[in-house]
Amino acid sequence: MIWKVVAGIVLALSMAIPVQAGNLNVTVLGIRSEAGAVMIGVYDSAERFSKAVNNAAHVGLLSDKGRLIGVTLRARRSEQGIGFLKLPPGRYAVIVFHDENDNGLLDKSFLGIPMEGYGFSNNARGFLSAPSFDVAAVTVGQADTNISIVLSYQLALSPPRLGK
Repeated sequence: MIWKVVAGIVLALSMAIPVQAGNLNVTVLGIRSEAGAVMIGVYDSAERFSKAVNNAAHVGLLSDKGRLIGVTLRARRSEQGIGFLKLPPGRYAVIVFHDENDNGLLDKSFLGIPMEGYGFSNNARGFLSAPSFDVAAVTVGQADTNISIVLSYQLALSPPRLGK
């Protein structure tokens, strides 16, 4: 009987100890201009990540209700960084894009090719589409997790022509 009481106390105490949280520090590299903003979204599931990828051109990342965390930074040439603090241990995928024209969306061509810089955690790449959550996911534990994402620019935005 005493062992059941001790086991119950140990179980209760282990449930009362908070799960240690870790920080996810993201550095974005290769920002080509100071125009617009850098949009960053953090996702904790494959379903939410996939929806965000599919909706980036229509909803953007900040209006995305499926993101765990999102932030917008004014663009600065070369690199920028941000820390997402005290995340519960788990797997997270990060989406970044450089919204050069400041419309809140990832602009794409009529063929669906991004016209603004973009990148994913693990510098993951897909073939004719975005990578999967599993390929882009990083594991955050109790210690800091530091990642770098290099932006990829496929097409250049053309400035509007004046006078013609």
